[in-house]
Amino acid sequence: MRIPEDIGRFVVSPVMIIVGTRDEANRPSIGRALGAHIVDEENLDLFFSAWQWPETSANLGANGQAAITFARPSDYVSYQLKGTGRLRAAQTQDIEASRAYQARIRALFDSLGLPAALVSQWISERDLTVLRLFVREAYVQTPGPKAGTAAGTGGA
Repeated sequence: MRIPEDIGRFVVSPVMIIVGTRDEANRPSIGRALGAHIVDEENLDLFFSAWQWPETSANLGANGQAAITFARPSDYVSYQLKGTGRLRAAQTQDIEASRAYQARIRALFDSLGLPAALVSQWISERDLTVLRLFVREAYVQTPGPKAGTAAGTGGA
């Protein structure tokens, strides 16, 4: 599916990013991503620490299936993108993009009056890995009457 422009802008903004995966027995696991980059109309790259989130990494390596939730902490506007992907080691440009995200998300939490220690718990660049996700589905996840509906080009 084509990633709508408004959702593309949203996912690269300072939002919390939760990577949901499953193992062969359909047991769920989550991890946190450290930024996203739109590759083209159907693909995006997500950066995460395979060291910090080993189950997420193992599940993605085994089946590539993921449900990624992007939530803005200031108002809980949220979207979920589902698809399949492949892993690769982070390169210099990925590390730089992740660090830019880290600075923006820390500044956002700071502006909300939340201590840096909250963010620091889920930020690790150790074994930084990239998930290239081919997006197949997009959903509105903002709490309210539209939650769970297919996302189009409109707002949440």
